[in-house]
Amino acid sequence: MRKIYITPILICFYAVTANAQSTYTMANFASNNDTFYLTKAQISNNKFDTTGANITWNFSTLTGNSQRRLIYRLPTQTGFTTLQWPYIANSNNVNLSSTDGQTTAVLGLQQTNPNDYFLKNNNYLREKASSYTVIVNNYTVNVKNIYDNPDTLYKFPLQYNNTNASHSAYTISIPDLYYRNSHSTRVDTVKGWGTVITPHHTYTNALQLVSNVMQIDSVAIANQPVVTNDTVMYREIKWFDPSEKNPVLYVKQTKTGNLFITSSVEYLDVQQYYQPTAAFAYVPVSPNMGDTVTFQNLSANAIAYKWNFDDATDSSTSINPQHVFANAGTYLVKLIAYNGPLSDTVLISVRINPVNQTYTFTGNGNWNDAANWNSGHIPPSPLPATNNIIINHTPGGQCILNVPQTIASGASFVINTGMNLVVEGNLRLQQ
Repeated sequence: MRKIYITPILICFYAVTANAQSTYTMANFASNNDTFYLTKAQISNNKFDTTGANITWNFSTLTGNSQRRLIYRLPTQTGFTTLQWPYIANSNNVNLSSTDGQTTAVLGLQQTNPNDYFLKNNNYLREKASSYTVIVNNYTVNVKNIYDNPDTLYKFPLQYNNTNASHSAYTISIPDLYYRNSHSTRVDTVKGWGTVITPHHTYTNALQLVSNVMQIDSVAIANQPVVTNDTVMYREIKWFDPSEKNPVLYVKQTKTGNLFITSSVEYLDVQQYYQPTAAFAYVPVSPNMGDTVTFQNLSANAIAYKWNFDDATDSSTSINPQHVFANAGTYLVKLIAYNGPLSDTVLISVRINPVNQTYTFTGNGNWNDAANWNSGHIPPSPLPATNNIIINHTPGGQCILNVPQTIASGASFVINTGMNLVVEGNLRLQQ
């Protein structure tokens, strides 16, 4: 009787243990046409690094303050034709891509139109390429980047106590504009299983993946080093549940001294309508009529946009549109950023310079006083080719140049006899 009694208990015990320690496979992860809403939470005093078996992580008190939308799609759906980028058209190279459509500022430049490209199979998810638009000074460049060594983000299946180490590297070189060399070492360990509770849901089959990353970057802009071998140590803590195709909670912590300080917290959610904030910039900063003006969308908490360029071809719903102003003048460009029923509007004046414009200084005093110019407009810097600046003689007067002024090749800068030009700093003339 004793043997018959004990055996069912043992069978029951092993069955419960097997069910509790879930497994997360390639099939559980995102695929083409999946969309996720990720809510960013305020930094809190929660202890995120508790690890072990059969843990309950209760983060139900996290408070969201913004949200982004992450879209997965085929690499061939990211705007490049096969001729433009044959690498991503080969499914043996990459077979999945993601974007959140956001603009980020990195070391004095901006990156827009981001896309990450992955190879997903039964063994791993690897990032192998990326693309984005770099905007620095008055230049806009589309970057297509293939990793020298792919970044192995996940080794499938994810199971408790599994560990994987990998190395990744890439180099981006745009002559005379932008250079970046990046190396990362990643050590991933599934350190916990149990139940994780977020403001959105309770997940009872959760796995906790802890990634320790060392990243070394060297960056130069316009051939000037910005950082050299800058080393950053950070930790990513992610919780997965087989019921969801994206991490249900993501925490990033940066190492400062001997401590890891939480820098961001994000959890999987349904769509929330946080108040959007509309904002944008544009390049070139002093466009001529006929120039292509690139608008950089800097809005927050928005998923749809409406642009009005205040001319005959006056609208767009693109995230970062380009527009050509055919005529000179000042245009009041409007951006409306939408998030469901909520919206925000911003208006910015964009002055379009005429070609063959002559700016004549006829007053007395500072260069940057528009009243001193016969057109009422201060010359743009850089002064475009075919445009001219003339400093006229004013009896007893002077022109004080106290702002930077660049003259493009093909433009002219004329100081008529009898006029004094007072320059603060260095006056540099270059052919």
